[in-house]
Order: sequence, then C-alpha cells, then structure tokens
Amino acid sequence: MKSDVVERRRQEEAPTGTEGFRWFSADTLDATSGDLAAETRRAYLGRLRWVEAELNGEPLTDMSLSELLADMAHDGKSSSMLAQTVAAVRFVARRLGQSDPVGPRCEIVLRTNRRSTGPPRQVAAVDWADADAAADAACERGDAIGLRNAAVIAVMSDALLRVSEAAALDAADIHRGGDGSGHADVRRSKTDQENNGVSLYLRRMTMTRIDAWLDAAAIDGGALFRRIRRGGHVTAVRLTPRSIRSIITESAAAIGIEGASGHSLRIGVAQSLIRSGAQLPEAMLAGRWQSPAMLTRYARADLAGRGAVARMRPDCPNQ
Repeated sequence: MKSDVVERRRQEEAPTGTEGFRWFSADTLDATSGDLAAETRRAYLGRLRWVEAELNGEPLTDMSLSELLADMAHDGKSSSMLAQTVAAVRFVARRLGQSDPVGPRCEIVLRTNRRSTGPPRQVAAVDWADADAAADAACERGDAIGLRNAAVIAVMSDALLRVSEAAALDAADIHRGGDGSGHADVRRSKTDQENNGVSLYLRRMTMTRIDAWLDAAAIDGGALFRRIRRGGHVTAVRLTPRSIRSIITESAAAIGIEGASGHSLRIGVAQSLIRSGAQLPEAMLAGRWQSPAMLTRYARADLAGRGAVARMRPDCPNQ
C-alpha cells in the first residue's frame, strides 16, 4: 500500500522534460484542442498516435523523441513531417503544463534533416549472416544479458520486427510448432490500424535462443524481454524501445558494424530476402511494408543486380 502511495505521489509531481511524462497519450488532444483548426487537429492526432505507438509506454523525453525523429528521417520522411510531429508533441506538453520535451538532441536531428539536400542517409544494415553472428557473440558472454540480447536479435531478424513491436512481446505470444520452429504473435503495429494482429515465422535456432533465455530468466509469463539488474537479477520490467535500440547498436558494434540503429535488422533482412531471390511482393509481405518504396530503397543495390540490363545485356559485346 505504501509503495502505491509513493508511486502515485511521484506521478502527481509532474515530471520535467528531461524525465519525461508517462501519461502521454494521443487521447489528450481530445480535451485540449478546442482552438485548433480541424485540419491541424487531424494532422496532430495522426502524428501523436504514431509517437504513442512507438514509445510503447516509454517516457516522452528529448532522448526518446530524438530517436523517433531520426527513425523518421532514415525512413525518408520530409522535414515538414518531422516538424509537424514536434509541433504536435509540444502542443500537448504545453496543454498538460509540462516542460518542453524537445531539447538539444531533437534540435540536432531537425537541423541535420533540414540541411540535407540529398536522399536520407541509410543506417547500417544487419543482414541474416550478421544477425546470426551478433547473436552468437552475445551468447559468448555466458550470462542472462547475453542470452536475452541473442534472443532479441534473432526474433527481430526472423520476424522483421520494429523495436516497439519487440518491446511489446509477451512470453505468451511465442508459439512452438511440431518441427521445432515457431511463430510470434504481434498483436499491434503501426501498419495494423485495426489491431488484427499477425503471426510471424521463427526459425528453430531462434526458438532455441528464446528457450535458453526463458530458462535462464525463469520466465513463464508476462513480458518476454526484460530489464536485468546488476548481479544478473531479471526483473519483471519490460524493455523499452530505447533499450532494444541500444541492444541492436551494441550487438552490431561487437561484430564490427558501426552506425546500426533500430532499423538495421529490417534493412538487412530486406537485403537478404532480395539476394535470396524473393520477389518484391513476397518481401513486402514479410516486412509488412504497405508500399514498395522503402523496400526498394533498402535493397536498391541488390535490386539493380536483378534488373533487365543485368539479366539481358552480356558483359562482352561479342557475346
């Protein structure tokens, strides 16, 4: 009871912009947007719903928002879209009486994106072989953190998960098949507005990595990927999207890949699929892309090697 009172009091003492506020919700706009034009309200609501889904319960801070803005930039979103996202967040923060969550990190992302005159810089890719190597390297730690990180990398690589989707997984979302493979039920994602959910394939090796993590952590329900305290104590606290981004970045760096981000596994798997002969519709279905634009950008070099000229024009003019 005492802990409940302390937690409630902590929440009532409005956190600052650096700590973030956990009750951020797109629904807040309904009660605070009376003086907004209808078109502006619709635009803000769309951006706030996206931010809310990506945060997945993580506090809204300069750090977490800057990472989302960077992801948008890597996805080819325009400077105006980034600016609109910031404006929507600032509007709600102001109406809630909170400090401005847009700080120096967000400003750097916005400034860099505005100055860019060419196509958005693509982050480093982590393809199938890289993901397996990163998971193996994580396991070599020989502790619960290594087993968890290996499972995170393997699941995200197989299922082409976004960081918010990986953070939201529960142990009950993982199902085993008779041949040792399995599937993960993703109950909600930013491309599944009706919340119909989708089941995504997991290899036998990935299921083995999941089992090793679950056994080491003694998890039989609740969040699949959790925080681990010093001393190897596995908590019941779900990893945040930011934590999963860090796992990807650090795991990739451990095998020599610098510049990885939360998108790196999806980019790398897109490339692996195209290299292995998958057609665009197949790859789009696997990654749940609604249009071929992003997939084409991710795998443009591999697609070029499968184009009409590559297939039909001989290397030697005499042939």
